[in-house]
Amino acid sequence: MTGPAGSAEYLRNLLVGHIPVQLACAMAGLGLADLLADGPMTVDELSAAAKARPDLLRRLVRGLADIGLVTLEDDDRVSATEMGALLRSGTAGSMRELALYRGGPSYTSWGKLEHTVRTGEPAFEAALGAPFFSYMRDHPEDGAAFDGGMTRLSLDIIDEALARYDFSVARRILDVGGGRGHFAAAVLEAHPQLEGAVLDLPERIAAADAYLRGRGLGERCAAIGGNFFDSVPVGYDVHILKWILHDWNDASCRQLLAQCRAALPADGRLLVVELLLPDGAAADGRLRPAIQTDLFMLVNFADSRERSLDEYERLLGDCGFALEQAIALPSSFSVLDFRPH
Repeated sequence: MTGPAGSAEYLRNLLVGHIPVQLACAMAGLGLADLLADGPMTVDELSAAAKARPDLLRRLVRGLADIGLVTLEDDDRVSATEMGALLRSGTAGSMRELALYRGGPSYTSWGKLEHTVRTGEPAFEAALGAPFFSYMRDHPEDGAAFDGGMTRLSLDIIDEALARYDFSVARRILDVGGGRGHFAAAVLEAHPQLEGAVLDLPERIAAADAYLRGRGLGERCAAIGGNFFDSVPVGYDVHILKWILHDWNDASCRQLLAQCRAALPADGRLLVVELLLPDGAAADGRLRPAIQTDLFMLVNFADSRERSLDEYERLLGDCGFALEQAIALPSSFSVLDFRPH
């Protein structure tokens, strides 16, 4: 961001922040990174392959070059940069789905942020006419982009948690609201002596079962369909709640945590993996992702939110848990290790 913070120039640059989001989304939607995977192409060649108008694509490419996603040479040849290559589909570390989601329904919903602050109604629903998860269910392409984007963000968090938390103390783990089971699979692969399970809604659990079986974990990790507000299966000494509690207000969190508390043994552990807001008004750079994600929760759901460490301690303390340790991860997430009391 050019210009000193607080200057008119700085504000002018903030007010065109929508441009790089939409440039990246357009590049992802047109599949340009995939088309450039084998090497440079001229603008005309790229236009033909992308089924786009050459005169208009050239203008888009200039914008993409300006933000570092492609290079445009004097001979009219276009190449994807290392950063632009992250928008390829089906590659390790791909951010294509995230770009499509951020530049698609998520982008539209932010236009109603003021509405949410005034009324308490979710901006997403006001902009797109349906609650967040209903919309994603009824719009499969957008839903796939959201799922893919969130999966991409989760994988780094999982690797970091595995590197810093000693899961060997567990016997049987339960990934509560675990989606396709990426976290449970990673833990079990790193610790062959463990068994586990993934709990998610009945309509979602088939995907977890297929993923776990595909990783050769079908015999060691069960896929259980159910609603964690109603019950949590017993027989697991470590429960994992990764990026779950921020989806819900305090009352809903207490309902979920009560189910975990009832199901955990006395020597069990509850691992909460979340971003942490600053306790006060000031925030260093490491906490910025939590502030930004808190705004996404405001836009999508209104009363869902990120929390500070103190807020998590109070919330879980009300539900019969005491904090043993808080482990900061490089990604700005933290692993909060709670025990029943």
